[in-house]
Amino acid sequence: AQAEPEPEPEPVSQRVFFDDFEGEALAEGDWVVDNRDPNAFIVEDSKLLVMSSVVGDLSNNTPNRFVLKRPVPDGDWDAVITFTAEFKTGRDVLWFGLWTDEENYLGANLFSIGAGNCLDLDLENKQTSNGKRTKFLVEVVDTCSAQQSKEARAFLADNPHTLGLHKRGRNYHVSLGRDGKDGERQQYETGKLGSLRLPGKALAIFVGKYREANGQVQAMIDSIEITRVSE
Repeated sequence: AQAEPEPEPEPVSQRVFFDDFEGEALAEGDWVVDNRDPNAFIVEDSKLLVMSSVVGDLSNNTPNRFVLKRPVPDGDWDAVITFTAEFKTGRDVLWFGLWTDEENYLGANLFSIGAGNCLDLDLENKQTSNGKRTKFLVEVVDTCSAQQSKEARAFLADNPHTLGLHKRGRNYHVSLGRDGKDGERQQYETGKLGSLRLPGKALAIFVGKYREANGQVQAMIDSIEITRVSE
């Protein structure tokens, strides 16, 4: 009989950084806050709580871009934040990715489009390289049911989600993970974007709006974890 093929080895992960926001402030050795507005964020109850009414993304000089001072590891890696969020403005955005300046960044962009009873929640892998933009998008929620929109927003606010940026070789993709109502894990992943060199100097987080709208966006970051991945 023909021998069964050897199973592929499982990737081995090694944690190289973890922050669960213990204490009363961001660790100064780990974080820098660009354009600091101390009235719009606080470290409390083991969470980084951010409230924002500004329009921007990783590229803008808007208040409170949280930049991790520690470098990402060499080789393949996963960088993941665990969070809950209140997306109520219909123009909400949570960014997590590698950032250098307004013309060079790559990362995960979770955003909502809301009008009336409708809600569209999307996950985007977006890259800007020397000002040129490219992206992949995955739909997470798309409904015009008032009840379903209300439930989706409540689910995002009450249940931990993970937002990840993943490097494999010279390719990068982003992911969103959450435990569904039935207890099964729901995982969304975008297509891969390539970069010959590291597409940003540092990991960064931004909470805000991508277009003017009434109201305020809130996000509670429970933790950030970076792991080195090897075959």
